Amino acid sequence: MLIVSRRDAESILIRPSEDIDPKMTLADLFKTGPIEITIFSSAGNRVKMGVQAPEQLSIWRKNTAAA
Repeated sequence: MLIVSRRDAESILIRPSEDIDPKMTLADLFKTGPIEITIFSSAGNRVKMGVQAPEQLSIWRKNTAAA
C-alpha cells in the first residue's frame, strides 16, 4: 500500500506498469483484486490516503510521475 498526502488540486495517477504485457486485458489487470483507496486523515486542505492496487498497476504522485 502506498501512503500519500495530497493537497487541494493535487492528483495521483494509476496506470499499468511499464513491464506488463500490452496484450493484457482489464480483466487480467484486476484478476487479483480492485483498487482500494483508504482515507486515513484530513486536516485543512490536506488528505492522507492509502492506495492498494494490483501489482500490475503503478501509482504515482502526479507531480513526480515520469512523463
